[in-house]
Amino acid sequence: MTTHRPIAAACLVLGALAAGCASDGPSPDAPGYAVKNRYPKEYRTVAVNVFRNDTYDRPLNGQLTEALIKEVQAVTPYRIASESRADTLLRGTVRRRNVRELSKSRSTGLTEEALYEVTIDWEWVDQRTGKVIVARNGFTASALFVPSRPSAEPTEIGRFAVVQNLATDVVANMQATW
Repeated sequence: MTTHRPIAAACLVLGALAAGCASDGPSPDAPGYAVKNRYPKEYRTVAVNVFRNDTYDRPLNGQLTEALIKEVQAVTPYRIASESRADTLLRGTVRRRNVRELSKSRSTGLTEEALYEVTIDWEWVDQRTGKVIVARNGFTASALFVPSRPSAEPTEIGRFAVVQNLATDVVANMQATW
């Protein structure tokens, strides 16, 4: 019977570990990490103005505004509302847009990889008090795209990717400070 004790002990340990892994996480009274909604609770609605555009890339500000609306709806507890009915207002300006060559083909001299970079200034304002909740100047994002063959991605691919990155980053910055 002594040969079965180590096996029984191992089974008990494995069972206890499996039960611990199957738990729903720490209880509210127990110390540990918990995922919480980090967005300020005093607001319910957000209006997203069309961003001003200081660049010659005309579709950029409209695409950014649309991506911000979708990201707010998908990630935050806030509803999108018109500016006249919203608790808060998200607004900004596209300051710079640059497409930078990262690598060039030795045989053709054509750009193989490019980086689409966009810099914005933005602020999130409590419309009831006029107080700025969060503001960022010089907020930059970038996205890699491959304009050369065989991919032959158009510049619009880079623009789309950087707009998505900016929307994700702006909405993430709307969270309460740690």
